[in-house]
Amino acid sequence: MLGFADSFLLWTGATMIPAFFGLLLIVTAGRVLKPRYLAAFAIGIFLWFFVDTIQGSGTLDVAAGFAGGAGQAGIVGLFVIGVVFFFSLDHNRNIFAPGSAIGKYGMAIPLLVAAALGIHGIGEGASFGGTAALTSSTTLPEAFGGLTGGVAYVLHKALEPMMIGACYCVYSPERTKNATGRLKDLALLSITFAIPSLVGAASGYYLTYDSSYFYALGTGTSLYVAQRLNGALFHPTEPASSKETVTIAVMSMLGLLAIYFAALFHSG
Repeated sequence: MLGFADSFLLWTGATMIPAFFGLLLIVTAGRVLKPRYLAAFAIGIFLWFFVDTIQGSGTLDVAAGFAGGAGQAGIVGLFVIGVVFFFSLDHNRNIFAPGSAIGKYGMAIPLLVAAALGIHGIGEGASFGGTAALTSSTTLPEAFGGLTGGVAYVLHKALEPMMIGACYCVYSPERTKNATGRLKDLALLSITFAIPSLVGAASGYYLTYDSSYFYALGTGTSLYVAQRLNGALFHPTEPASSKETVTIAVMSMLGLLAIYFAALFHSG
C-alpha cells in the first residue's frame, strides 16, 4: 500500500503539468499553422483516444450479448447520457454551424471541450487510486509498470489536451493573441481537464468500484469533442484545395502516430 498523500500529489503533478505544456505547445504551433491543421492533428489523437476509452468500458460490454443485465444497461445508459448531456448543454452555440461560433462565445466552447474530454479521467483515476491502495510495491513506478509506464502516462496527458488546445485556437482566436491572458486560459483549461482524474484517484483510493462505467460515460462525452474538432475542418471561408486536403490528411495521420508512439511505452 502506498500512502495517499504521496501518491495523490505525484498523480496530480503527472496529470496537470503535462496537460498545461501540451496545451501550450499546440497553441504556440497555432501561431504558424492554420487552426484547421491543428484540428486535423487533434482528430488523429482523438481516433486513438476513442478506441482506448471505449476499450476501458469493455467496449460497452458488447461481449455479454443480450445477457448483460443491469450492468450492461448501466454502461450503455451512461454512454448515452454522456452524448446527450454535452450536446444538449451546448445546443445554443452553433454546434453544427461552427463558422458561426468562431470568436463568439469566449472560453465557453474550450471549457466544455475540456470538461467533456476530462470525464474519462474519473475511471482512469479510480484505477490508479485502487492500485495505489492495494499494491505491495513500495514506489509508484514499480506499481505502475516502471519508468516506461510513467513516460507513457505523461505523454498521454500532454497529447490528449491538444484536442482542447486546437478548439481554443479555432473557437477563441482573439484570446490566443494576448500572452498573459492566454497563459491564464491554458491554466484554467488544464485544471478543468485534470479535475475528474483527481476526483477518480481520491475516491478510488478509499472506495472499490467498477471504473468501466466512467469510461463508458467518457466515451459518450468525447463525441462532443469530436464534433467540435470535425467542425473546424469545414470553415465556409476557407475552402480546401486538393493540396490542402492532403495536408489535412497528413496532419491527422501525424496526430494518430504521436499518440501511438506514446502508447508504445506501455508495451513490453
